[in-house]
Amino acid sequence: MEKALRPLVGVFLAVACGCGFFKSQLLASGVDVDVVLAGNALLFAASLLTYFMYRKAMGIHNAHGFVRRVSGTFVIKFFVIVTAALCYFYFSETVNKPAIIICAALYLVYNFISTAQVVKKKSVGK
Repeated sequence: MEKALRPLVGVFLAVACGCGFFKSQLLASGVDVDVVLAGNALLFAASLLTYFMYRKAMGIHNAHGFVRRVSGTFVIKFFVIVTAALCYFYFSETVNKPAIIICAALYLVYNFISTAQVVKKKSVGK
């Protein structure tokens, strides 16, 4: 496994194990654990996809091309997440707001980690 993927895998495993370990407490607090686990898996998959796209962008020596590629990956990731959220809102009988808020926080965490890995690699490469 690449060293840069370790934080993403760590967050994925921490959330999955945390949901399993604290399932009864989360359910008592009104959090739908299945929604959190599905959101975590989707965010992890989208983060892996964007990581490989970021890695490909690292080979671009033109600054505009690099920024364009990184911005494009953000847009792709954003639309995947928005589409999943809209499907959940449309097809779910009840919307679990605490689980959605947790997924939104996870989105920020995954986005921060993947962007930090790109910036760290880009600054090391100079």
